[in-house]
Amino acid sequence: AANTGGLNGSIRFELDRPENRRFQPLVEQLARAKSEIDALVGEDAAIGWADLVALAPAGKARYTFLREFCGAAPRFDPSRQYRYSAGGGARHVVVPDLSVGCDYHALLTPPYGSSAEQVSATTRFREVYSGTGPLGGGSLRMGRADAAGPDAEGMVPPEGSSAQAYTAWFRRMRLGLPALVTLSPYVDATCEATMRADPAAAPLFKELDAKRSQPGNLEKPLMKTYRELTLAGPGAAEAASLTRYVRVLPNGKALPAIPLVHGREMRSVRDLMAEYTDVLPVWIL
Repeated sequence: AANTGGLNGSIRFELDRPENRRFQPLVEQLARAKSEIDALVGEDAAIGWADLVALAPAGKARYTFLREFCGAAPRFDPSRQYRYSAGGGARHVVVPDLSVGCDYHALLTPPYGSSAEQVSATTRFREVYSGTGPLGGGSLRMGRADAAGPDAEGMVPPEGSSAQAYTAWFRRMRLGLPALVTLSPYVDATCEATMRADPAAAPLFKELDAKRSQPGNLEKPLMKTYRELTLAGPGAAEAASLTRYVRVLPNGKALPAIPLVHGREMRSVRDLMAEYTDVLPVWIL
C-alpha cells in the first residue's frame, strides 16, 4: 500500500505471522530493555519502538565485531599482524600482536583500559571498525514515529522466495541489489543461498567475499547498508523528530535526555565515556 511500511516498530503487532514468529524472543527482550530505558530517562524521553528496533542491532553488531576481532569467534586470529592500506594508497601499516590485550571478556569488564595492552587493543578495534558504530561516525537517525498497529500483510517475502521476489522487496524499499547482497545473510535462512545462485548478484558476492580476510573491510559496507535500510520507508528521514530525545532548559539550551551519571549531568559524549562504568562499556559503541 502507498505510504506504509518502513521501520516503524510495527513488528510488535505482527508476531503471529509466519515470517515473524522467530522474532518473538527478540521483541520480548527489546520490551524489557525499553522498560529499563524508560524508567531511567522518564516518560518525556521514553524511547520509541521504531528507534529501539533500529538501534539494538547496531549496538549488538559491535559486540559481534569485537568477538571476531579478539578471536572469541572463529574468524580472525588476534595474534596475526594485520596489514591494511591507509587511505587507499600503497603505504602499509603493520599492527602488533593484539592477543595480549584482546581478551574479549576482560575488555567488557570494568575498569576499562586497565593496562597498556588493553588500550592498544581497544584503540585498534575502534580504528579498524571506525564508521560502524553510533559513536564512531556510524550514527543512526532517531525520532521515528511508532506505528499504532500492524502493517499490511504480504509486504515481506516469505522464506524460500525467489531471487526476483527478494529483489523486488528491496526495490520497494528504494534499495538496490548491492544492499540486498550485503544484507542477505541476515534476511532469513534461504535468502543468501538464493541470491548467490542469481547470476546478477554473483559479481557482488565475489567482491564481498574478497573483503572477509581483514577486520573491518566487510563490516563497514554492512553497517552503511544497514543505516540505509533504517531510513527506508515513506518519509522515514523527513518525518523523524530531531528533538524527541532532547531536553530544553529554561535558558533555551538543549541537552541530551539521558540520566545523571555519578551525579553529573552529561553534556557531551566525552562526558558520558568518562563517567559511564556500567558492565556494558560505552567505548565499544
